[in-house]
Amino acid sequence: MLSKVLRSLTGKDSDKGAWTGIFSYYNEQARGLRRSHLPGEVVAVKVNLNNSSAAGPGNIVNVSPQVCLAMVRQLVVQAHVNPSDIVIYDARRNIYPALLTKVWTEFPEVRFVQWDAPVAPQPRNPSTGDYRGLEQAQWIESVSYSVNQNEYYDAKLIPKQIKDATYLVNVALIKAHSYPHAAAEGGDEGQTGVTMTGKNHFGSIKGTPELHGAINTNRQGTAHAYSPIVDLAASPDLGAKTILYLLDGLYCARRHQSYPLHFPHAPFNNRVTPYENPEWPSSLLASMDGVALDSVGLDILFSQSKNNEDEQGHPRIMIRENAADYLEEMAQAEHPPSGTVYVQGGKRVGSLGVHEHWDSDATRLYSRNKDSHNGKGIELIYLSTKA
Repeated sequence: MLSKVLRSLTGKDSDKGAWTGIFSYYNEQARGLRRSHLPGEVVAVKVNLNNSSAAGPGNIVNVSPQVCLAMVRQLVVQAHVNPSDIVIYDARRNIYPALLTKVWTEFPEVRFVQWDAPVAPQPRNPSTGDYRGLEQAQWIESVSYSVNQNEYYDAKLIPKQIKDATYLVNVALIKAHSYPHAAAEGGDEGQTGVTMTGKNHFGSIKGTPELHGAINTNRQGTAHAYSPIVDLAASPDLGAKTILYLLDGLYCARRHQSYPLHFPHAPFNNRVTPYENPEWPSSLLASMDGVALDSVGLDILFSQSKNNEDEQGHPRIMIRENAADYLEEMAQAEHPPSGTVYVQGGKRVGSLGVHEHWDSDATRLYSRNKDSHNGKGIELIYLSTKA
């Protein structure tokens, strides 16, 4: 699936050609260099492990070990990145054992960065018999915010291991964040609408709780308000290093702490009952535009929330108010709806991507689907693994 989506995304007929195109495009656009990746340049892979722990996540959605391994295989085999130059991380959580085992079995030189120092029951590296390659985050001040500079302290800290990376691949989830009927899923209602590539960087900073008020629609996250997600996405040492955005949609969820959820409507058409059936969203979505990718993910979640009620009459998926506001802020960062002056690296932030909604849940067409020559927005391309 990943191979197919990368070739389609780049218009190349090989995986190697796809990665050459991805690295070369980023280097020319962001660094003024007309070349691809060089040996020694580190690629950080930000995965969403919001429900991970050293003991394992149970039946709660995190990035799938299969998707993570597929990405590492692509980087090593097709892009020719040295395994020791790959850093997989979620700095706010500990890496669950199945993910470490899945990757280290094939690529023991790959590094991982997590919140704590490594501890049992996390597995030891099979090539060394110890915890080499599983590192605790080394915090360093790196991120700036366009507002609230006197309120955000630990939120300015990112791992030195990520600051030192040259590139970043953002591997997020198709996941809603808030659900009010979920006492059995962890208690609190959550702060915001969705968790995709934008909010994935809340796992890149030490002081994540400091930002929760800004995105909580019961607090400062009112309509058309400042969003720290914009600053994280534009930060030179973080989001601005991103060469590829991926949404892991093998299993999707309705909140920040949730079990996998079926998607009953097109194009997925999963059975919802009985719950223990084998039909799942089973999808990957990719783009070199994180705003566009999250826009599509949000439309998918909205579409699956309709006419989808459980036995108690509650919608199985609910999307909180203002869910698209951070995308509007990102797309119009030079003149955002909030009126915020977003500044990174001493320069005013420009548009970070394209945001729009599809025409309908039935046809799922965006502006470039309707007019490939004159459309200036999103083009959604569906690839069947059966083809």
